Amino acid sequence: MATTTIKGTTKKIGRLIRTARMGRGLTQKDLAKKLGVRSGSYVGMLESGLCKGIGLSRLEEIASHLNVHGVDRYRWMAAAGHLPPGLFGALMKSPDRWDDVLGMLGGRMRKRGRA
Repeated sequence: MATTTIKGTTKKIGRLIRTARMGRGLTQKDLAKKLGVRSGSYVGMLESGLCKGIGLSRLEEIASHLNVHGVDRYRWMAAAGHLPPGLFGALMKSPDRWDDVLGMLGGRMRKRGRA
């Protein structure tokens, strides 16, 4: 699936990855091995938001290893800044609905009437 990437989202997806990893009882090193990475420091950097971003294929791989599916996987995609082009286009046509979408994704809402 092609997506549009939104910048500035690495800390939020990092928190989601950390929560899912810990919920599965895995260490950073355990997840790194599943991803074919030598050490857990890569996972630590992802979780801390120190990486520039997470590509869609890597995000899908991480989600699969951590058994993240359905709505939660879509929430991860949005948190990482990956939006399906149709959704991105719809939001651009109706920016007044952004707060509604953010609310559904569990994001913070802006106060209405502010630019």
